Amino acid sequence: MNRHSLLLLVVLAVCWYLPALAEGPAAVPQHDAARSSQMSTIHQGNNLSLDEAVNRVRMRMNGRILSAEDIGAEYRIRVLTRSGKVRRLRIDPATGKIIR
Repeated sequence: MNRHSLLLLVVLAVCWYLPALAEGPAAVPQHDAARSSQMSTIHQGNNLSLDEAVNRVRMRMNGRILSAEDIGAEYRIRVLTRSGKVRRLRIDPATGKIIR
């Protein structure tokens, strides 16, 4: 790898990481954060709240949460991974497991 390619790679890596630092750990868009807090109060008992599911996915995927929604029988969470790929996950609220 020549110097120019290495420099470009370093610059791209820094550009990728800086926005995540500026946003902090709670990088959930505002509309999703509001929906998330509403869903937390709805899902009680043994079910995992949408907030808890988002936090688990964030820690497991080590990525940035793009959106999260409760569609009743499952949660749908979109994550931007460190490799730049968008993953769409379906989470079972009762078990907290990813639905394949």
